[in-house]
Amino acid sequence: MLVASGFKVITPKTAAQKQKLQNLPAGNVTMVKKGKKTYYVFPDPIHNQAYVGGPKEYRAYQQLRADKKLSREDLQDAEMYQDATMEWSLWEGGEGVWGPMGGPVPF
Repeated sequence: MLVASGFKVITPKTAAQKQKLQNLPAGNVTMVKKGKKTYYVFPDPIHNQAYVGGPKEYRAYQQLRADKKLSREDLQDAEMYQDATMEWSLWEGGEGVWGPMGGPVPF
């Protein structure tokens, strides 16, 4: 998602750059200010690289994450509704057995 958002892959070349990469929190995008510029950095220390973007790329990344989350939630909803069409009453767990509020049917 980072590359799709416009982030660039950089590889640290000096020991100091490698140390900075190692010091960034893994699994998170970190905002880094350098002078008047703002950068967003996602470290990938296992591959000795980092993904770097500016505010525009970070906004695109956030939008992609939101879209993906919505897609995942839509899939979960679709799966839930699919379960609702399975006629649970045929499994002896529906309203005919348990009553309208989940309690036993009065005899």
